[in-house]
This record gives sequence, C-alpha cells and structure tokens, in this order.
Amino acid sequence: MPVTFKQVLNTILAALILTTTTVYAEPEWIDATHLFEEELREVVSTVERETLRQQAARFRTEQADRKPYEIGDIETFWTKNIVENAFEQTKAVVKSVGKHCYVFLEEGKNISPEAIEKVRKTFDEVIYPTNTSNFGSEWKPGIDEDERITLLMFDIKDGYNGSGGFVGGYFYAADSYLQEKLPEHIKSNEREMFYLDINPSDPGSDRYCSTIAHEFQHMIHFNQDPSEYTWVNEACSQIAPYLCGFGHANQIHSFMRTPDNSLTAWSKEQMLANYGQVYLWNYYIMTNFIGEKPEARAEFFRKLVASQKQGVAGYVEALDKLSQNFTGSFDSFCITNFINDKRLGNNGAYAYDKSLARFKLPVSETLTVLPAEVAGEIFLWSADAVKIDLSRSRSELEISFSGLLGKFGEDLYNSFTVALIMGNSRGQTEPRISYMSIDKLSSKLQGGTLTAVADENFDTATLIIIAQAPEEVDDRLYSKAKALPYTVKIVDKGAQVAAVAPRADVKPMLAAYAEAAASLDVSNEAALMITMNSISAAAGSITRTVSAELADGNSESLDLLTQMLDSGEIDADNIRPILRQLADVAQFNAEAAASDSLRQKAQQLRAY
Repeated sequence: MPVTFKQVLNTILAALILTTTTVYAEPEWIDATHLFEEELREVVSTVERETLRQQAARFRTEQADRKPYEIGDIETFWTKNIVENAFEQTKAVVKSVGKHCYVFLEEGKNISPEAIEKVRKTFDEVIYPTNTSNFGSEWKPGIDEDERITLLMFDIKDGYNGSGGFVGGYFYAADSYLQEKLPEHIKSNEREMFYLDINPSDPGSDRYCSTIAHEFQHMIHFNQDPSEYTWVNEACSQIAPYLCGFGHANQIHSFMRTPDNSLTAWSKEQMLANYGQVYLWNYYIMTNFIGEKPEARAEFFRKLVASQKQGVAGYVEALDKLSQNFTGSFDSFCITNFINDKRLGNNGAYAYDKSLARFKLPVSETLTVLPAEVAGEIFLWSADAVKIDLSRSRSELEISFSGLLGKFGEDLYNSFTVALIMGNSRGQTEPRISYMSIDKLSSKLQGGTLTAVADENFDTATLIIIAQAPEEVDDRLYSKAKALPYTVKIVDKGAQVAAVAPRADVKPMLAAYAEAAASLDVSNEAALMITMNSISAAAGSITRTVSAELADGNSESLDLLTQMLDSGEIDADNIRPILRQLADVAQFNAEAAASDSLRQKAQQLRAY
C-alpha cells in the first residue's frame, strides 16, 4: 500500500515532537523542500524551462505590464498547506525592497519593522553575496525578468499547535516554470522565491537568518542541478548558514542521539539526525581537506553544486579534485565522529577543529566483561561503535567480525571497514588505530580477524564498524535498503594487564554522573558536548573501579551505590545506563565466584 504525503509528514512531525518537547529549549524546525520531491521530479522530467530566446520574446510582449514592486503593494500567492498537501492562496504586502530581494509579509500579520529590516539587510549584505560566491547563481533575472528574489513571510500551515517541531521554510521549484506549462494540480507563482514561516519562527533572530541562507541554497542548487538528490542538496543547504556566519547546525545534537544514521538514505524517521549528519559531513570535508581559504571552499562547493552527477557520484567527482576518494573520506569521517582526537593519525585526520573539539558520538554498547559477543545491524553508509573496557582484560585481544555480503551487480558487492582504536580514558596515552582485513567468507558472508596487544597504557578500546556500498552504484537504488546484520566476537588471552590508575572513590563519581545526566542542556551546544563527554568519562571510571573491586572480592562501591539510591541522594532515572552496566558486571563476577550475594546485588540493580 503506497505511503501518502500526509503519512510522511505525520511521521516527520511526530519525530520532531518526540525530540523537541522533552529535550529542546525551543521548538526544532525542518525544511519542507524535500517533501515535494516526487511531484517536482515529475515537473523536471516532463516540463522544459524556457530557453533564453523564448524568454526574450515573452518579455518583449509583456514589458508594458511589468514594474518593480513598491512598499505597500499587495500580491496574492499560491502557498502550500503542508498538512493537507494542498495549494491555498495567501495575500501578502511588500514591507521592504532591497537590492536583491522583496520582503513580503502575510496580510493581517504583524512583524516589527526592525525584524523586517534585519531580514532585508542580512539577505542583501550577507546571505546573497556569500551563497552566490560559494554555490553559484540562482536563475537570473529568472522567469519574471526581475533580479530581486521574493521572500514570502507567512504562517506556514504545518500543524504547529504550540509544541513540537514545525516547518521553518521551503523552496518550491515549480515557481520557476510558467503556469501554462504545468499540470493543473501544480501551481506556480512564476518568480524566484522561497517561503519563510512566522509562527513560531522568530524573524528577528539569527536562527531565522540561517533558515533564509538554507532556503536560498536550494534555489541556487535547483538552477545548477535540478535533479540533485535530497541528501546532497540538504548537505549544501546545511553548510550555507555556517558560511554566512551563523554557527554550527543545531541538529548535530539529534545525530548524537541516532549515531547509526545512514548518510545517503535520508530516512524520514530520523529527519533531524539527517540534517545533523549531512552538515557534519560537509563540515568535515571543508575543515580537513580544503582548509581555511574562502576561495578554495567556494571552488569545491561550486563544482559540487554545478556537477550534473547526483548523490555519491557527485561527491566522488568533487573529492577527486582534492585527491581524496569518497569511501576513504567517509571512513575517516565516521572514525572522527566517535574518536575526535587530533593525536590519532597524521595531521589531525581523525579530529574536528577547536569549535567541535568536544564532539563525540556515543557508542551503541560498552563491554565490561570478556569474552563477549555483539550482534548488530548497520545501514549502508553508516557506522556503529562498541567500546571495550580493558581495565581487567588480559594482554591479547582477538576480535572476529562477520557481516552480510550483498551483490549489487557484476563483481560489485557491499563492503565493511572495521577499525580498532586503543585508547586511554584519561588521555594520558596517544590513541592507536589498526584495521581488520576483510575477506569473503562464503557466498553470503564477509569478515576477518584482528589481534591487538592490550598493555598497561590502554584501558579502553573502541571498535568501529562502517558499511559501504560500491561507489559505482547509484545510491538512490539502495536508499530504502534494510540494515545489514553483523556479528562481533571478542576474546582476551594471556596475562592479566595491570590497572592503568589506582582505584578512586566511587561516590563523587556517581554524584557527578547523576548531576550531569540531570542537567543536559541542548540549547547550549558547547555545554551539551562537554556534558555528554563528562557522562561518558564518568561511566568508564565507575565501571572500571567497581569491576576491579569485585574481582578482588570487594563490593563496597556497589553497597554505597544502593545506599545512595535508597536514600534519594541520587535518582535512578538519571543513572539508568550505568545501573545496567554495573548489573552486568556484578552478574559476571557472581557466576565466576558462585556468589549468591552478588547475584542478589545484580538483581537489585536491575530492579531500580
């Protein structure tokens, strides 16, 4: 049964509600441009835009009827009711005329003159020159022979009712076509324009200006390559606000909550994570491969946008000019997202710059007891990570991996990269990376083994699994592919490794963990990243301390934890992930020592 437009929108907005009402300090927005992809693909493939000669002939006959807008003029526009996926007519008044834009406001709505002026001034003086320099030109003078772009500010009908997410804006490419050439169910305003929300959007904020930069890139991209795939188009629109000086994209927080998201699939269930991931992808390329020179950045993005190759193929072409390949760049990007340490590799290949120095994606699982086995799933062009606590491990690690082998064509198969990064939780030792050699195991499986030495310098290891498709295959063909199953087995052998550091008092660590978890503030990007990493570090220290104690027959820290919980000193809801880890540690030691007392403690921890 086909999925309707309304079902797609409801899925997206439901996801937004789940991620904004309980966590975000303000509602999160999405761009609706991609929601019209199917109907606009029909237009692009069946309707031709005017040639310059046809346009010139039409302009000669219409010239007498045309004049620039003036402040106070009223125009009626076709707008989209997003909820119903239906066209409506909206009257709007010209509130400002700039060098590059007309600013229209929905009739009957009130926005302060200062906010209107900020929109006009920022577009004219910042967004227009920056976007055209970095991405190329919009259709100019365009279908209406007017070099000014229409910015329509109105209350987008997106179902917003005071909470949850909303549509912040959109670009509708059918406006670049004459109405007489379009099917009856598609309407055109016959001008270069994009649409901006005013409820609950705040037109006086920098965030509003970042939305304008985002939508304007869509307009430029359509003129350069009207067939571009959503994830590439959105990646460029996401980096546009940063280039305009509006800072990092807020959606990187959502990517942190869904770290196994596929770069190319553009999942409607993980909409905010999509935006965060594609932003970081372009940001990683820009800062690690291109550098600080504005001219070099502009050259890369202009070539990417102008390329008539879509999706992965467009990036393959653009990265080749930087002497990089897509698959290798993606591997480095994924490792950076989980490790982000400038000491790893050459020239900071696995690190972001100082502005994102504290950013790290969370691992999907932490193993505190060896041997262990992990069964997981991973999408194409995504990554998964497992952390291994080495504080009580033996000197030799043997890791085996197996994953699905899928055929995409003659001699074309999916592939995996498996990397192991040995690290020190206190940052005292430079991390060390090694890669597993992956070979065909059977007609349906591929995999390999990796042996690593665990010595006293390393107390953690991070195993990163990355799934790729053949670069030669059009990524739209597998955009709806299911996740690929994989299995990892980890065994330790040899002599016991000495602990990295003396044991610490677990009480302040537990209190710090609970306090950090209770005070997550994603409205402050830097604070969020610091807090997330503090939680991760505290969890590692607590688990190592308790593991070492239990191995020596000492359960004092576990007893202290239960006392703190029973007295209300800490809230179980704030430390639930660490409770599960400690329960597993207690259970393992209980079985090893045949201790009924430890079994009871493990059950007690799970019961909180």
